[in-house]
Order: sequence, then structure tokens, then C-alpha cells
Amino acid sequence: MSPNRIITGLMVLMIILAACSSSGSSDGISPSEEFEEYRTEGIEPLHERSLKLAEMGGHLNSIIPEPENARDYITDEIIPYIEETKGMAEELQDSLINQEIKEVNQVTIAQLELMIASFAKQAEFLELHIPPVSDESYAESEEIYAEIMQIQDQVDQKTEAYNAGIDDLEKKYEN
Repeated sequence: MSPNRIITGLMVLMIILAACSSSGSSDGISPSEEFEEYRTEGIEPLHERSLKLAEMGGHLNSIIPEPENARDYITDEIIPYIEETKGMAEELQDSLINQEIKEVNQVTIAQLELMIASFAKQAEFLELHIPPVSDESYAESEEIYAEIMQIQDQVDQKTEAYNAGIDDLEKKYEN
């Protein structure tokens, strides 16, 4: 075989290999596969953490009559737990490739940021209800309560956006 034929054959082989490797995702995972992985390695662990957070919320409700303990529980337990959850969602975000999946996960991160802000405001609110409570601190707590309600509305909007995004992805990538 002549050297020209060998070189030509190798070049054709390289072109074919390059074409095969560039068709599809750069790391070899399809959007459908990435979504399935996101569901099992992203959504499920975050959902488990949301169940734990709901339990923590139940405990918080039981200690609300003790504003100092409730405030401490928020600052020492709930907020750090949500921050840890947010860190998990951010790590997940860094590993995602598909833009649609990244956008849905970004909604989760924004939702967690709002939850942190909401609980921080709740801690402020409770701080103002630690006896003795003055008329001034009561009035200030009403303003903070209004802020909490605004943040909660934003959390609810993010929840709706997240659910709609997941529904869209499920429809798009159903097997």
C-alpha cells in the first residue's frame, strides 16, 4: 500500500471519528438521559430534604409560643439546613449541561434563596416578640410580617414555575 493511500485512509478515518464524536452532546449524554439523571440524583434528594424541612417547620410551629426558642431554632437549625440544601442545588447546577434543565434547577436555587430570606425575616419577627414587647416593637413586627408575606408570595411563584418547568421537561423527555 502506498504512503498516500495510508494517509488518505487515516484522514478519512479521523473525519469519521470526529463526526461521530460531535453528533449529540459533548459528553455523550442525551437531554433525556440527563433529565432522568437529574430526577434521580437531583430532584429526589432535594425532595427528601424538603420533607425534612417540613418536619422542621412542624417543630417550629410547636415552639412558636416561645419566641426566643423559635428564633434560635430558625437561626441555628432551619436556615443552615436550607443553606446546605441550596449548596447541593448549586453543585448540581454546575454539573448540568442541558439549558432547559439548568433553568429549572436555577428556579430551585432562587426558591431556596427566598426561603432563607423568609426564615431570616421570621427570626427578626420572633426577636421582636421576645418579652417584654413594646408598642414600638409590635408595630415593627407588623411591617416585618408584611415583608414575610411578600417573600412567601415569591416562594409560591417560584414553586409554580418549578412545577411547570418539571412538567414541561417530563412531557418532552418521556420515554
